[in-house]
Amino acid sequence: MSSRPFQPLEQQDAWKDLLQDVFASLEIDPDQTTEHVTSSLSIYCRQFHPGGVQRSDLMLLIARAFCAVNNKPAAERVLGSMHPHRRHVSRWLEILSELHHFPALLPYFSQGVIRPADWAGARVDRMWTLDFSRLKLSETEKHEITLYRCIRTMLDNMYAFWDETRGEGVLGLKGLALLKVEDGARQKHTLTDSDALLEYITDLLSQQKDRRDWQAVPSLLNLDL
Repeated sequence: MSSRPFQPLEQQDAWKDLLQDVFASLEIDPDQTTEHVTSSLSIYCRQFHPGGVQRSDLMLLIARAFCAVNNKPAAERVLGSMHPHRRHVSRWLEILSELHHFPALLPYFSQGVIRPADWAGARVDRMWTLDFSRLKLSETEKHEITLYRCIRTMLDNMYAFWDETRGEGVLGLKGLALLKVEDGARQKHTLTDSDALLEYITDLLSQQKDRRDWQAVPSLLNLDL
């Protein structure tokens, strides 16, 4: 399938036909569960994605729908066809149907910008990775104000991940150095160098301790080091 957005069609069964083609390409046999997933996703896509949906977004929506009806084998087959999701299939299967703010974060989830991960040193079972190397920004968006706003928007929707553990957890950061946008690469300190962005993210997380009644603040782990 092409990576370009699927275009909306006038016929009521257009989404159903598309989803059935996706199932066939993944060798997911049609049954009562796939019919239920097809119907519910067709309604969802017509309502919330009238202008079409990216392939990666659609695939993650399908995996989430299969998790919701407890068809983990089908969800695993979908996730196994995605990169980098195939590296964390078991973690996605554990949390996909319960993710907070899923619609708002869908593009970041599907692109792999935000994804679950495991780290042996984590005190709790869950660790999240924020991978800026997979963040797609246009040239007009590569500005320090836009970058800071983008980071804040993502984190605003991620705080709920740590509410259950009262703030205890790990946030892994990857690709921070790629966000440096100022001229003069030899400058020691700029608004978007790794240290400045790390300080900004640390401050945002620290502010949530009182606001969300956390007992701790998620630890930051620079995965580029």
